Amino acid sequence: MTQVRASHLRLVQSEPLPPPAPRARLRFQPIVRLVDGAPFGMHVECDRAFEDARFGRQQRSDDTAGGWLGDLIERAAARAAEERILHRPLSVTAPVASLFDRDAPLAAEAAAARSRMLPSELRIDFADASVTALEDFAMDRLDAFRRRGFRVGLDARESWRTPMSERARSIFESVKLDTSRSFAAEIPLSRLEAAAADGVALIAERARWRDADELAAIGIHFAASPRSDG
Repeated sequence: MTQVRASHLRLVQSEPLPPPAPRARLRFQPIVRLVDGAPFGMHVECDRAFEDARFGRQQRSDDTAGGWLGDLIERAAARAAEERILHRPLSVTAPVASLFDRDAPLAAEAAAARSRMLPSELRIDFADASVTALEDFAMDRLDAFRRRGFRVGLDARESWRTPMSERARSIFESVKLDTSRSFAAEIPLSRLEAAAADGVALIAERARWRDADELAAIGIHFAASPRSDG
């Protein structure tokens, strides 16, 4: 009788993978002209930043700023279609790291194509901090998005150190601002005037309808979800 001896097998317990982070939620904010309430597009606010979503999560090969931006564009387009939101452009805020990702413009373009949206129906807002960090290279990186047909905006809610040079004014369609910083004179009036004179739309956040005249006096004619006067 033949005996067969099984080789000794040692079971190695693998470390459990961290649970996937809950998917970021989107909220739509109408952008309007303060003088008459005419629509000027729709901002898509994400409740989680790219950097926050990556923290504590296992790294993946496709976990890049460009990949995140592309996913955000697709999700925003899908939600807008589901809820029959017709106002354009849809604006999204790009991750701070997206200007450092050379593949981000291509990822955004591919996402728009998958969503069956024209790039001109989308505005991508870039944080002032990321633009100033790249200094002279920033305009070239921003122009890579503009050449693909995207509208480009500056998110200056936290800071506005980006010089509004002639080239910058030709690239940026809009600048988002915090009204409290504007009224506190933290932003030079000359910068506001130069941008507004070249047709850059200055969009106030946390604005009130009753502040329309005061904001218009410093070149700010648009607001995201303005509050009632009460």
